[in-house]
Amino acid sequence: MAGDYESARETLSEIWPQFDECPHLDGLDRLTTGEVLLRVGVLTGYIGSSKQIAESQEDAKNLITQSLTVFESLGEKGRVAEAYSDLAVCYWREGAFDEARVTLGEAYKRLEDSNHELHAKALLRGALIEHSASRLHDALSMLTYHVNLFNSTNNHALQGGFHGQLATVLKDLGFAELRTDYTDRALIEFAAASFHFEQAGHTRYRARVENNLGFLFCTTGQFAKAHEHLDRAQNIFASLRDRGSIAQVDETRARTFLAQGRYAEAERFVKGAVQVLLKGGEQSLLSEALTTYGRALARLGRHQSAQLTFEQAAEVAEQAGDPKSAGEALLTTLEELGDRLTHNEFRIVYERADDLLSHSQHLGILARLRHCARRVLTTHKRSAEYFEAPTFVHASEQTAALLNAARTVSLTDGCVLLTGETGTGKEVLARAIHGWSGRTGKFVTINCATLTETLFESQIFGHRKGSFTDAIENYEGAARTASGGTLFLDEIAELSHQNQGKLLRLIERREVLSVGSLVPETVNVRIIAATNRDIKGMVATGLFREDLFYRLETFHLTVPPLRERCDDIPALATYFIGETLRRHGKQVTFTPEAITAMRTLPLKGNARELQSLIERTVVTAPDAMTITKEMVEVMALRQTHRACFADPWLNFSLKEEVSHIEQRFIEMALKDADGMVSRAARLLGFKYHESLNSLLKHRFPHLLGARTPVTTRRRSIIRSNAL
Repeated sequence: MAGDYESARETLSEIWPQFDECPHLDGLDRLTTGEVLLRVGVLTGYIGSSKQIAESQEDAKNLITQSLTVFESLGEKGRVAEAYSDLAVCYWREGAFDEARVTLGEAYKRLEDSNHELHAKALLRGALIEHSASRLHDALSMLTYHVNLFNSTNNHALQGGFHGQLATVLKDLGFAELRTDYTDRALIEFAAASFHFEQAGHTRYRARVENNLGFLFCTTGQFAKAHEHLDRAQNIFASLRDRGSIAQVDETRARTFLAQGRYAEAERFVKGAVQVLLKGGEQSLLSEALTTYGRALARLGRHQSAQLTFEQAAEVAEQAGDPKSAGEALLTTLEELGDRLTHNEFRIVYERADDLLSHSQHLGILARLRHCARRVLTTHKRSAEYFEAPTFVHASEQTAALLNAARTVSLTDGCVLLTGETGTGKEVLARAIHGWSGRTGKFVTINCATLTETLFESQIFGHRKGSFTDAIENYEGAARTASGGTLFLDEIAELSHQNQGKLLRLIERREVLSVGSLVPETVNVRIIAATNRDIKGMVATGLFREDLFYRLETFHLTVPPLRERCDDIPALATYFIGETLRRHGKQVTFTPEAITAMRTLPLKGNARELQSLIERTVVTAPDAMTITKEMVEVMALRQTHRACFADPWLNFSLKEEVSHIEQRFIEMALKDADGMVSRAARLLGFKYHESLNSLLKHRFPHLLGARTPVTTRRRSIIRSNAL
C-alpha cells in the first residue's frame, strides 16, 4: 500500500463503496472473502487512525477477526498469522499493549514455516509494541538479534521499517540513559530509513522519519534544522491529507517553540494538534500532546488551565493503559506548577507520579522524580519570598543548547562554574539552575569582590555574638542561610588565596565553623560560582588555587557574549521593552524593523547594556513616540553612548566620534604588531612611523604604554673601527 491508504481503498471501491459500511461479499468464494475482510479491516484501522475517526479501531478489529475465522476454517496458516499480526496493530493503536503482545504471539506460533518477509514484518510490529510499552532494551534486543533477517531481504519497505524502528528505539534509549552514542546512532539509522523508504516509494513513512529528525534536532538545540525537517514532514502529510500525522508534527513543532522560548506560537500549534487528536485514535499521542499543551499554558501564565490540561493528559493515558505518559504528565505538573500547589497538593501529585513511574528505567525521569521528592521530604517549605526560575530569554540555537546543558546540570548537586563577559546573564542562569533543581532552600548571592580579608569568614560562615568588636548579635552567614538551597558566589576570581582555601574546606567537607564557635555544623548547600575573568589563566599563573578551580569546575558553563548570539538580541529587546513599558506606564512604540536593527549595536556590556539603553529611551521619550530603524542605526554607529534611541543625535560630536574610531584602530594595530610602532604604522597605512608616534604623543598619550619599549642600538665595533 506504500502508505497511500486512500488509493488502496479506491481499488476496493466496487465491493467497499463507503468507508463506514461493510464490504459486499456476495458471490465471493471463502478465500477471497477472507482476503477482502482482512484488507478492509487493515485499511479501516489505518485510515481511521490518520483521520481520527472514532470507533474505527473497533470496526477494524471486528473485520480482521472475521477474516481470521475464515482463514482458520480453510487451514490457511500463513494468512491466519498475517491476520493476527494486523489485529495486534489495532490493539497497539488503542494503547492496549498487553493485548497487542498476546495477539502477536499467536502470529509468531504460525510463522515458523512461513516466508521470511512475513516473519520480518511481525518482528517489526513486536519491536514497536515493546517500544511503546517502554520496554526499550527488549525492543533493541529483538531488532539487533534479527538484523540478518532484514539484511537478507531486497524489500526496501521492510528495510526502511527496520532502520526506522531501530532509530526510534535508539533515540529514546539515548534520552532515557543520557547516552549521546545512542542518539548519534539514531541519526544514522534514520538516514538509512529515509533512503529505503524513498526507494520503496513510501512517502508517508519518509514523512514520519522527517518528524523524528525534527524532534532530534530540537533536543540538541539545532532549531533551524528542526523546523526544516518538520516543514518537510508537514508538506508530505498535507499532500496525503493525513490529519492525525499532521497533528503529531504540530506537537513536535510546539515542543521546538517551547525550547526556543516562543510560548505563544507553541500554544497555537499544540492547541490545534489536541483538537484533532481528541476526535479519536491513539490515546498515548493525545496524552503527550495534552502534556505539551499544559506546559505551554503554564509558561504563558495560564496556570489554572494548565493544571486542568495536565490532569486530563494523565487521565487519558491511564485509561489507555499507558502509565509512563500518565506519570510524565503528573511529573510535568510538579515542575511547571509546583510553586503554585500547596504542600499537601504537591505531595498527592508526587505520590501518583511516583506510583506510575516506579518501574521506569529512564534515568532522566528518575532524576526528575528524585528532585520532586526533595520537596516532599523536606522539613521546611520554600522561603516565603516565593522563588520562581527566571526566564533566560533567547532565540538562538547556541543559547538553547546552553540552557539544555544547564537543565541537565541542575539535576545534580555538583558545583557549577559560570564564565562569561559582564552582563551576559550569569546570575540569571544561576537562578534558573536553582529553580530547575527542585532545591527547597534559598538562593543566596554573595559578591566576592566586596569581601575584605577579614569579612569573608563572617559573611560566609557567620559569627557568634561578641566574637569580635562589631559582633553585637549572632549572624548565621550566607552558607547557613542557603542551606537546602544554592549559594551563588559572583566574581569568585576576586577572592584572596587565603579565602580561597577557606572556601575549599566548605566545598570538600560541607561544614561551616562560625567565627567564635568551637563546633562545626554540616550544611547542605550547592555552590554556583561565576567570573568574567580568565580563571584558567589565573590558575596557570598561580593567582587562583588549582585545587579550588577543579572542585568548582565539576560543571563548567560558558555564557557567550551577545555578539556571538545575535539572534538573541531582538528577543531580549522585545522582553526588555515590554517589562520597561509596564514598569513606567509609558506608550512608546518600537517598530519591528527597529528591534531587528538592534542586532548591529556594539553592546560591549551585553544584555545589561541593552536593558539600560532601552530603559533610558523609554524614560526620556515622550508618550506615543515611535522608535524607528533609522534611530537605532545611528546609535549603532555612534562610539559614544550618551544618547538613547529616542534622541540618537543627542550631544553628538563628529570630531569625538571620529576620534573614538581612530583610537580603536590604533589600539588594534598596536596589538597585532606586538607594540611595534613601525609595524603598526604600516598596518594603518602611514608611510612613516613618525606620523603614528606624533598621533600617540599629542592625541592619544594614554596609548603610549602599548608600544614596545625602544632599545638603543649599539654601533658595531668593527664598523666604527673601519670608519
